[in-house]
Amino acid sequence: MAAPEGTAPRTAGGDSILAVVGPTACGKTGLVLELARRRPIEVISLDSRQIYAGLRVGTAQPTAAERAACPHHLVDFLPVDETYDAASFRRDFQRVYREIRARGAIPVLAGGAGFYLRALTDGFMDLPPRPGRDLGSVRAEVENLTMEAVNAKLGELDPDSLDRIHPHDHYRLRRALEIVLLTGTPMTAHAAAWRPDPVLGLDFRILVLEPDPSALERRISRRLDAMLAGGWIEETAAALQNHDSSAQGLQSIGYPEVIAFIRGQATLRETRERILLQTRQYAKRQRTWFRKAGATWRRDPRSGDLPEILDRAVAP
Repeated sequence: MAAPEGTAPRTAGGDSILAVVGPTACGKTGLVLELARRRPIEVISLDSRQIYAGLRVGTAQPTAAERAACPHHLVDFLPVDETYDAASFRRDFQRVYREIRARGAIPVLAGGAGFYLRALTDGFMDLPPRPGRDLGSVRAEVENLTMEAVNAKLGELDPDSLDRIHPHDHYRLRRALEIVLLTGTPMTAHAAAWRPDPVLGLDFRILVLEPDPSALERRISRRLDAMLAGGWIEETAAALQNHDSSAQGLQSIGYPEVIAFIRGQATLRETRERILLQTRQYAKRQRTWFRKAGATWRRDPRSGDLPEILDRAVAP
């Protein structure tokens, strides 16, 4: 259950952190930069794609001017061909959080990666394998199954998960089967026994921005035009000189489409429309995720009380 608005449950650690979250292009950066004019904050990015070094335009990393106005961390640091996950983010967050606190500044989370936020607020389940089982072999076994076979095995070993997970959500169905094969215990039993483990014992004061959908679509469209005019194509061409198009960072939204344009496989207009559609779909998924997630405050980005909320959230 979400905490009452404006409050956050206290934990043994006692410290709190503000998280400004919401769909892409909804105005998170502008809000935290406004707060930076009044408070000594440093931003820890909550974004799974801004991590890639050199992909500044296409992942909408903070600009040089924005980073000069307020330090931003966990952006522009990972080689384009490397992978990164929520466990790595939780580890790196702890290091950066402690460094910011040691400087006497105030850490603030900002971004739209809900799974990364959950890694901080909830942690991860401990899933010890049964003797003779390991995740790699179990995952390979499950990947080789048809969805009909996955459903049949899951119905036998973990019928509650089969009933709970949407039949079209193949990833989660396979994941549930992996867990029961690996551990010998159904996912539902693990979930019932599991308790959240907030990183560093922090209290998360979460501001979810909920923009009007039509206003968000206009912001997405304007930002996309600015990115295409502002060097996205040139940035991608430069990345291709050192990396294969299959590199992990180049799988970020829009980059495969820009690569197709560079290779003469699509017009600029077609490229724009494809990226726009993907970004709108991504924003819709983000809005759905955050709508279901716990929050301390929920506001339209244009709400007049946002400055007061932000000040209150970072006050000692």
